[in-house]
Amino acid sequence: MLLGIPLIEWFGYLASAVVAVSLTMSSILRLRWANLAGSALFSAYGFSIGALPVALLNLFIVAVNLYYLFRIYREKADFRIMSLSGSEEFLTHFLECYRQDIKRFFPSFEYAPAEGRSAYYLVKNAAVIGVLVGRRIGGDACLIELDYVEPRFRDFKMGSFLYGSADFFRSQGFRTLKAPASGGEHDRYLERMGFVRSGVEYIKAL
Repeated sequence: MLLGIPLIEWFGYLASAVVAVSLTMSSILRLRWANLAGSALFSAYGFSIGALPVALLNLFIVAVNLYYLFRIYREKADFRIMSLSGSEEFLTHFLECYRQDIKRFFPSFEYAPAEGRSAYYLVKNAAVIGVLVGRRIGGDACLIELDYVEPRFRDFKMGSFLYGSADFFRSQGFRTLKAPASGGEHDRYLERMGFVRSGVEYIKAL
């Protein structure tokens, strides 16, 4: 008993909370993992109280989540980094569509064409899923001003393609990548991509 409520009921509340939180996630990968955890808890709760409809339904949801997670991790996507050509109308539209989300991770970012600055589309299977903006500094160093992928594609696959071999950056003559530290979730992403913090910035040697 806790606060006059049986512990098994608290277990049910926990399962409900995990499922509810999963439905607020914009990343499909995170949603699947969180929903898997919530449905597994709910299934265990159903079996423990003898509610077979609850237990079996959530056991089925566990299986569905496992199936789609398996597909996500086995997917062989065609990732590309494509330079802008001609009009920047689509780039402006993309940045405006995700302006609020971009501000969460890059609060000081404002795009404007400038000497030494380049912008690229991040493409998955012929669909633009993000934008990369960088600026050459110090000859062979690139300052990453924006590395943004829309929420539903944040499964680290694009980042691994971009920074794993770093062939794209080497082909542009870069030997060092730099990115400003933000103190938030983007910092953890940079660390996962192999960047090392140095003062107020992250650095990755190529």
